[in-house]
Amino acid sequence: MIIMKRLLLLLSLTFTFAASAFSQEFYGGLILGGTVSQVGGDSRGGYHKAGIVGGAFAGLNISDDFDIQMELKYIQKGSYSGDLENDPLAPFRIKLDYVDLPVVVSYSLNKININGVNLRWLKLEAGLSLDVLINFRQDIRGETVPETADPWRRLVANTVLGVRFCVNDDIEIGLRTINAMTSICNPSKSPNYDGNVSYVQRLLPYYGMFNDVLQLSMFWKL
Repeated sequence: MIIMKRLLLLLSLTFTFAASAFSQEFYGGLILGGTVSQVGGDSRGGYHKAGIVGGAFAGLNISDDFDIQMELKYIQKGSYSGDLENDPLAPFRIKLDYVDLPVVVSYSLNKININGVNLRWLKLEAGLSLDVLINFRQDIRGETVPETADPWRRLVANTVLGVRFCVNDDIEIGLRTINAMTSICNPSKSPNYDGNVSYVQRLLPYYGMFNDVLQLSMFWKL
């Protein structure tokens, strides 16, 4: 919790500095949406775990084409299997709740025209995020695993890629894929998980214990 408090303080100071130094280009707003997720490496593929996401964002217009945006949000991730016939551990669920701190750069396609249609309503985005674990729960065969069996790492780094559709000047709809770069669990505490996978192996087609999330959300500028 001390780490999370320091991160929140750092983010608040960053927002305050940005607001004072770039008041004309500074903007902020709220985020609300949903997620579907899986845990790569738990032998249960598929985005079957639904969740919610909500928080706030602040950004700067760097130029007519580029924005940089910082966010502070609550996001639910994990894994779910209800396949009673093929999964001996079903009903199986991993529920991981995080405070997520992304920094994302977006690029507006306002200078691109296709068949006479300007794409100013479309943005591409990429960035990095840091997850801070605040709550967890695991169910095996419908029974909750005691919290003393805690293999989950408190900090997880992710890549962020996405597109945004500008509904109007104040509302954008975003679709993102958020993929962990670091293992979400400590395999030494839970021998049932193969989570000891390096960052290089994650970049290659290797599976460890990694959160994979699809996020659909609304960004509302205030």
